[in-house]
Amino acid sequence: MSARSKLRPPSSPAAPSAGELGEPLYRFPTTVAQQSFWYLDRFEPGNPCWNIAVRFRISGALHPALLERSIHEIVRRHEILRTTFALIDGVPAQIVHSDAKIPLPLDDLSQLDSAARDAEEERRSIAEAALRFDLKTGPLLRARLLKLAEREHMLLVTIHHIVSDGWSIGIFSDELGADYEALLSVRDNKPASPLSLQYADYTIWKNEQSQSPLAAQHRAYWQDKLAHLPLCEIPPDHPRPATRTHNGYILSTVLPVSLTDKLTALSQSRGCTLYTTCLAALKILIAHHTQQHDIYVGTLLAGRDRVEVEPLIGLFINTIVLRTDLSGDPTFFELLSRVQQTVEQGLEHQDLHFQQVVESLRIKRDPSRPMLYSINFIYQRDFVKPLQFAGLTLTPVPSKSPGAIYDLNFFMVERSDGWRLSCEYNYDLYEAATVNRMLGQLRHLFQEIAENPNRKISEFVIPENSDDPLPPFVPRACLAASSLDSTKTTSDGRQNSGGLIVKKILSRVYTHLGKM
Repeated sequence: MSARSKLRPPSSPAAPSAGELGEPLYRFPTTVAQQSFWYLDRFEPGNPCWNIAVRFRISGALHPALLERSIHEIVRRHEILRTTFALIDGVPAQIVHSDAKIPLPLDDLSQLDSAARDAEEERRSIAEAALRFDLKTGPLLRARLLKLAEREHMLLVTIHHIVSDGWSIGIFSDELGADYEALLSVRDNKPASPLSLQYADYTIWKNEQSQSPLAAQHRAYWQDKLAHLPLCEIPPDHPRPATRTHNGYILSTVLPVSLTDKLTALSQSRGCTLYTTCLAALKILIAHHTQQHDIYVGTLLAGRDRVEVEPLIGLFINTIVLRTDLSGDPTFFELLSRVQQTVEQGLEHQDLHFQQVVESLRIKRDPSRPMLYSINFIYQRDFVKPLQFAGLTLTPVPSKSPGAIYDLNFFMVERSDGWRLSCEYNYDLYEAATVNRMLGQLRHLFQEIAENPNRKISEFVIPENSDDPLPPFVPRACLAASSLDSTKTTSDGRQNSGGLIVKKILSRVYTHLGKM
């Protein structure tokens, strides 16, 4: 990977927010992935759909001021968290600043009764996730602390996707614990040494890689694989708006451990992963609802195939589209072989970024639909594990998030209580009951596959009704903008007043197929 190159800052960088960002130090090119988010932001400035919002429950005797300093240490260590973006000579560029101050306002909810506190925590989590970022002014990270009881807090962290991904959240939480513990024991010393490599160095290397002869081979593969794509979407309950919306919500169910154990054993017996088996089942479900055999979905890859980049916060993910022919009424095992081949080929050609694939296909953008595909599938083991440090316990909590990127985003995440099967959906298109029924159908498919995978796919029974309990749905009125007036206290005891804006919902998770 290229050695770090120090570049002179531009003569007129994007103006930093007063008191939040230090002087601009360096200018670097952006990756293709970052350029995609930059142009999306130009179309819909500040769209909170591109926020990554996470929550951490912290139990124990917490020192909020020390937690704020710990966040600052992470920002000091990772240049990408003090980076803004500017258009220079017609090209988006990264501007690295000398410092960034990330305040940690403290909202005290501990005096409320249990029901009111839980409701207020929920409202503030949704509101915080939906607040917008400005890529030009930054910072592109913010945090807020909710005091629930004397020894119970909820930390809300929101980062713009252009500087982060799911893997990065795991790095953030690990370093938060390590820095807090170090600061508590040695208050005057800095907790950790600087990184030897920064995201900007990766950017230079990645852009050089995109010009290699292999890029042409990858492009040729995707042009052939994705040629003449038919429309592949599960019929929505409501007419599709002329302009695409991002109003999203999540429904989830926990899969029995006994079921996922059976599916894992089945997968291993066929030389594949649980991911591939579940993807094949999802394709059967999509074929059932679309009544077609040419089925494709998108999936996200972690993109960290170099050990040097594993400790870096930044945007490394890439999307590939997995297209499979289900014609001929194959058995499930035969279908699994087809899907496995598709996955292996996709991984082999993953180094061409999705945006470059789209450009090579010369597909006309439809403002009413996501680009290229509308159904996504994500599989991941938790990036964030429960931590214990300095007498505290930090536990990740399912997140509230600002909107739906896809029409339907099915995802599986391994939790301490088992694999959680979820679907984030655009509720302007689909009703909660429809999505809940599809989750029940997919779980039923998993069970039938585990019992008899030798059946032809036409022989699997897909029930039209689901007995799964439906989680409470937040009405659209609650997701519209509304004020949460309150008194906030900063981590050093200062108070200020103001409101938060409530918008929409979702979580963000990413697959890393190499670590299944």
